[in-house]
Amino acid sequence: MLVVTRKKDEKLIIGNEIEIQVLRIGRDNVRLGIKAPSHISIYRYEIYEAIKKENESATQSQIPDKETLDALTRVLSPEASKATTASE
Repeated sequence: MLVVTRKKDEKLIIGNEIEIQVLRIGRDNVRLGIKAPSHISIYRYEIYEAIKKENESATQSQIPDKETLDALTRVLSPEASKATTASE
């Protein structure tokens, strides 16, 4: 992690495209201004983590396991479950 000291109205440049400026320094917080191209997403960390968690849960498979499928098959189609049991 790079740690730098900046005063009000001083800036940082990240790469050639991202500019961060200290706008205000308060007792318990610092207000930053960020200029970046529109293709770069900028989020507060807690929002980023919430989005990441939501994306991870959305990508998990919604396909039930074999035991659940077998149970559903028995309930929905008793004849099919008899055929499956006979073939095993």
